[in-house]
Amino acid sequence: MRHARQQAQHSKDDIVLAVSRFFAVRSLIRTRVASGARADASTWLRLEVLKFIGGHDAPRIKDVAEYLSVTAPSATALVRNLLRDKLVARKTDPQDRRTARLALTKKGRRFLASAAAHGAARLEGFFDALSERELERFISYLERIIDAA
Repeated sequence: MRHARQQAQHSKDDIVLAVSRFFAVRSLIRTRVASGARADASTWLRLEVLKFIGGHDAPRIKDVAEYLSVTAPSATALVRNLLRDKLVARKTDPQDRRTARLALTKKGRRFLASAAAHGAARLEGFFDALSERELERFISYLERIIDAA
């Protein structure tokens, strides 16, 4: 039997500090991956959409919008660019012909793999301040926050 975790009560100052530190680390990662240059936010968004589509079974544009917490028209514009660049394909849902389903193309999978390899290479040594166990815990904590949301 799984025990429910007690919800911790954190001070507003601690919450603000945690979010601030999160954004500082996020900025460091983005800068490191972009080789010191300020990374274009749209590039990050495109990669995140590609990761989402590749990690889900034929999602709809509506699913992309929900994942990114954006409006359907915003998600449509993002996906339209990915379709134009032939990174994503649109397929009609056999259950509902009005619904389009999305999938990565071969080009999209190659692009995503290349971007992931590039990012991983740029981040080599980034987490060296943490032991292997600390990094495992860090990932676990992030996953708990995501799951609880």
